[in-house]
Amino acid sequence: MLSGKHDHDRTLSPSQEHYLRAIWALRSQRGYARLADLARALDVTPATLSVGLRPLEAKRLVAHDDQRFLLLTPAGERAAREVHHRFTVLRSLLRDVLRVAAATAEREADLIEHDVSAATTERLVDFLKLLQEDAEVGGLLRARFEAFQRSCGPTRACADCGFACLTAPPR
Repeated sequence: MLSGKHDHDRTLSPSQEHYLRAIWALRSQRGYARLADLARALDVTPATLSVGLRPLEAKRLVAHDDQRFLLLTPAGERAAREVHHRFTVLRSLLRDVLRVAAATAEREADLIEHDVSAATTERLVDFLKLLQEDAEVGGLLRARFEAFQRSCGPTRACADCGFACLTAPPR
């Protein structure tokens, strides 16, 4: 059913997941995460950041050290790593397999990461690992995909065709 709502068991909103992943990334890169750096990374005002951090603090996912730097609790770090894992898998699929431009792959993986389940993510990992570990399959798929030209070019009518081009003819 198409409801436009998340259909998974996550208790965090996409914004909260972004905040956690951004804190984790800053701490991984710099060893610390300051409020000003996080606001800049997320392109939000300090006031918006403060409001956005409250639920994460209430859920005990984010804390502050003595110098007011942001820390992830063990549960917060686990959640951030899960989000980062989904993001990395999706970015790799888009960029490395589908050959979507790097900036587009980054932006779209950032959007999709909140809606893909852990089970789907793991199947995508399996697919990526197959392409990586089986040189024959990976090479063949990449070569065939690179040379592929679909019989019906992308047009505005694609949304109206009912995906007839993807439906196998009856046998």
